[in-house]
Amino acid sequence: MKSTLALIAISFLFLTSCAHHRDVRASADGVHRVVVQTDDKEEGSRDALKQANHFCEERKQSAAIVTEDQKYTGTMDEATYRNSKIAAKVAQAAGGAGYVFGGKNERTAGGIVGVGGGIADGALGNGYTVEMKFKCM
Repeated sequence: MKSTLALIAISFLFLTSCAHHRDVRASADGVHRVVVQTDDKEEGSRDALKQANHFCEERKQSAAIVTEDQKYTGTMDEATYRNSKIAAKVAQAAGGAGYVFGGKNERTAGGIVGVGGGIADGALGNGYTVEMKFKCM
């Protein structure tokens, strides 16, 4: 049992150590690209920059951003997408609070609302694409 847990822990560490710049696509001309699918374009930009920096740091260099493009790529109109994402996240939080702090009936209802919010959030997916081109200097 202990060896199985140790193997799982080591595998997890190995897999997460490779994920620091999972979305970077290296280029022979020196202008690299990172594309991130996200549900929040500002968070996506921060993630893209973090990945670019990590990619360049491995080469003992710093990332210099050439271009950055954030665009909505979802299937519904953007305002509906944003409002639906907010509603799903509110349902998750409210359901979680009801589950943790409520009595028996509130706990059941909270669990249902929280799970429903999570399902809705997952179904809505990532509506934004952030593309960043950068050089390591």
